[in-house]
Amino acid sequence: PVSPDRGSRGLIRRPPGGKARDRYPMSKATRVSIADSPPHLWDPREETLVTYRTLLSRDATPSHGLVQGIATLHPGDVEAAHWHDVPETVHVIEGHGHARLDGEVLEMRPGDTFFVPPGCVHEWRNAKGRMRFLYTFPADNFDEIAYHIDTTAEES
Repeated sequence: PVSPDRGSRGLIRRPPGGKARDRYPMSKATRVSIADSPPHLWDPREETLVTYRTLLSRDATPSHGLVQGIATLHPGDVEAAHWHDVPETVHVIEGHGHARLDGEVLEMRPGDTFFVPPGCVHEWRNAKGRMRFLYTFPADNFDEIAYHIDTTAEES
């Protein structure tokens, strides 16, 4: 039998709106297309052309709590070693490369997801072809994400 406050899968049913939505009145369900997100470049060393397209950021979309976008690295591109004050996830969509996480080098392949805790020095390095990954941060706006450059990182 299904209890009156639970659906057939045992999930608690909640009415639309409610207290959670009341805390974030500017947020709403939305669709974002990568074609509508202008690319921007970031490389403090000005050695590569890593391209970013931020898809979710409260300053551009009616969202909160998550910043998400897609990074594109071309052959030989490296996102400089850096760290953040918040965690980050990266999910590889296309291509192959290497991640350096606190000095450990790991292969990056389509379907791989990386969790990067706050303070973890990391870099993303493309091997060949085009590599794309989805990045996510727990923040409202992309501008809230501090990129601390690690000037002591080893080159490989």
